Amino acid sequence: MVRILAIVALMLVALLGEHRIVKMVPFGDGNLKIVFAQDIAPLKWEVKKLQDNRHFIDFEANLTIPKRNFVFKDNSTLQVAQNTPQIVRIVINTQPKSQYEIIKEKENLYIFIKPKSTSSSTATQTTAPQNTATQKPNQTPQTQKTTDTKTESTQSKDKPQNDEVVIKDSISTTKKGKIGVGKKIVVDAGHGGKDCGTKSVEGICEKLIVLEVAKLLTQELKNRGYVVYMTRNSDVYIDLRKRTEFANGKNADLFVSIHANSMPKDSPKTPKGVETYFLSPARSERAEQVAKAENQGDIETMSHFATKSFLNTISSFHLVASHKLAIEIQSGILNIVRQTHNTHDGAVREGPFWVLAGALMPSVLIEIGYASHKDEGKLIAKKEYQKLLAKGIADGIDGYFLRNY
Repeated sequence: MVRILAIVALMLVALLGEHRIVKMVPFGDGNLKIVFAQDIAPLKWEVKKLQDNRHFIDFEANLTIPKRNFVFKDNSTLQVAQNTPQIVRIVINTQPKSQYEIIKEKENLYIFIKPKSTSSSTATQTTAPQNTATQKPNQTPQTQKTTDTKTESTQSKDKPQNDEVVIKDSISTTKKGKIGVGKKIVVDAGHGGKDCGTKSVEGICEKLIVLEVAKLLTQELKNRGYVVYMTRNSDVYIDLRKRTEFANGKNADLFVSIHANSMPKDSPKTPKGVETYFLSPARSERAEQVAKAENQGDIETMSHFATKSFLNTISSFHLVASHKLAIEIQSGILNIVRQTHNTHDGAVREGPFWVLAGALMPSVLIEIGYASHKDEGKLIAKKEYQKLLAKGIADGIDGYFLRNY
């Protein structure tokens, strides 16, 4: 009987194909997560352009759920369907001012619809690092170098040069090295002093939890060669505007602000998970709610930014760069913490955060978890978990510089 069941299982695998899609989850204003039943590192695909803003992506897989159609906030559309018994096709139709980006991460395929970069309209693709098991010591593995202005693809010689798609894989440790040498990072621990922030389920102020994570992150980044400055390294209050002024004064390459999330006690929902935000005029209900909690620390600063209309003058370069940084950090955190914890992916989001306004470099705000959650509130206060968060954020920063510089 056992042998018969094993044979049936093998037949089902052969019938369904090596890669099976089991879920599709839209999130944010223009993002989709496609979940496979297994790791998709070996997944290969073909990208073709149908017309001006319409592309399709074909790959061998089996759609175990009904086909889906999605319409995003900017009216871009996306369809996922079984095109042939062996091939799944994703058809993406973007608006003239939009482009899409694809990231392959473990069992997930992420698709992001976002504003078109003004620096380039060509495709960028990163392939997985080659197997280094047979290499000699100190021999550098051959990897494909990519930039925003040049495409070097090995997947298809016939791929159109103006396909607006970015395909990424996880970063291997063999590709890390001296990425951080000479690069300046400002790490900002949210709140502080008179501003407790939210309180965890155990009554610990957010300002203390995020300060510990910021200190661990600072040390982790220094160990990797980065030059790191902290806006505060003790329990002191610093207004929002001075935080980014500090980063600008240091001529920093990145600004990373660390916070913990919360929901009102009377809320019918009990959310949890890691979320990474970047500054944008976009105001989804979720982003508005989080931003309101984080912005209330300094009325004077908010008035200053509102008067200057910073949110309406964010450059497209700044927005796209910050978006890329947010994606890398969110992915970096989840890759590390999920090795030992079932941490929820709260996704990359955009919103009007005053602490990021005024920064002259790519900047993000990380909500490391929900202090209001009965389990997560305890977890984010533990030193071992804080170390994982710091390592994941540092991996994300490495990934940002590796892919964009």
